[in-house]
Amino acid sequence: MTGLDASFLYLETDEQMMVINGVVHLDVSTIEEGYSFERLRNGLARRVKAIPPFRRKIHDSRLNIGHPAWVEDFDFDIAHHVQRIDLGPGGTEEELLAACGRLASKPLDRAHPLWQVWIIERGEPDAPEVTAFCRVHHAIIDGMLGAELLSTLAGTDASTPDQDPTLVRTHVGRASTLQLIAGGAWDLLGRPLAFFRLLPETLSIPKEMKRAKEQAGGGESMPAPFTAPRTLFNRTLTPHRAVATATLDLARVKEARRRLGGGTINDVLLTVVGGAVRDYLAGHGDTPASSMVAIVPMSTRADLTTSGANQVSAMFAALATDVADPVARYRRIAAASETTKKQAGSIRPALLDNWGRMSPRWLLDLGMRAYESLRLADRHPVIYNMIISNVPGPRNPIYFLGARITHMHPFGPLLHGAGISVTSLSFDDHLDLGVITCEHLVPDPDVVARGIEAALDDLLERAGE
Repeated sequence: MTGLDASFLYLETDEQMMVINGVVHLDVSTIEEGYSFERLRNGLARRVKAIPPFRRKIHDSRLNIGHPAWVEDFDFDIAHHVQRIDLGPGGTEEELLAACGRLASKPLDRAHPLWQVWIIERGEPDAPEVTAFCRVHHAIIDGMLGAELLSTLAGTDASTPDQDPTLVRTHVGRASTLQLIAGGAWDLLGRPLAFFRLLPETLSIPKEMKRAKEQAGGGESMPAPFTAPRTLFNRTLTPHRAVATATLDLARVKEARRRLGGGTINDVLLTVVGGAVRDYLAGHGDTPASSMVAIVPMSTRADLTTSGANQVSAMFAALATDVADPVARYRRIAAASETTKKQAGSIRPALLDNWGRMSPRWLLDLGMRAYESLRLADRHPVIYNMIISNVPGPRNPIYFLGARITHMHPFGPLLHGAGISVTSLSFDDHLDLGVITCEHLVPDPDVVARGIEAALDDLLERAGE
């Protein structure tokens, strides 16, 4: 297990679950032989054989001074991982999302492979509405790898795709505690040399970012950590989660970009999400005077050769929420994005993973628990306000075990100090968004979700003036 993958295990607590969740709506009328939960679960059991990460569990020892390892779960039981909830004929969308919020509030069992799929049924038995609520630990996947795994599970038509026999035969073997301890000791021996190699590179980051800004022609620099304004959701988390969903027409997003004379889809996303959160805070009398700051994950999968599941970096982005006019807010975000991307790109993609390998597990584990119990997120300056992630997905309709997928709404994990996260997945002809919050801090994420849809309408209207 790489250091970066393992860090998601060390950072996890009962209040800070490092799990990626997703609401996947299914049109089961396309299943040729008809829908049944048992048939779907049996089909998924066959498909999982071609996804090696979904068959692996954690192996560790108290004597291990290195990172844990993945081992094959030869006692794998699909019944533990795929379960059913029936909301009955009168089940509503609100009840569905409430059930998903309760499920998202529970950690995954580390004695088993770290994923689950809850099949949630509602409506009449002869024509049910079926939704899959998927949960996968961040130690197994990042956003891009999740999209790749989805392509392994799904197909471009209602037929069942062929399995790759190489993937079916791939396994990492049984647990070997002796090998684990020896590997951890060997890794420890190499850390001093790695430390002295990484330290100068890390200390040179400010100079490299300044150079990147100059190459970009100036412009607004990437916001520094600990400079974000404090809001009502920038506090210590509780275990309880609430979720909401929104959908944006991709053509309308592109039209907004065209009317505004350029920029990117991500610039539009930052603008409308920032506007929705700004309006939400205004409704609670908590509008910050300075711009809120988002952390935006960036895939480094094309730049790295590491075997880890997580190949990701991040940049800080100002949301220009101190600007009321959405058009002016968009122009400010778009103008800063080129400089921000160059500054973030000046940092070697593998640097975060290298430091992850260096970090002592006991220090991260104990440090995270001390940070949580002392509620330090309430005391130190705010690092960032929220996470906003945009993940590219399939551009054409896809099918899950014969059922056409109509919508996929992803939800990233929350970290102490930032009780709201918005993740977008481009799918077919739309953007599916998932809003997840700490229920204690933001009990009504649906207000933010509806606000995002309204913010796009407002941006388009004003851009056409």
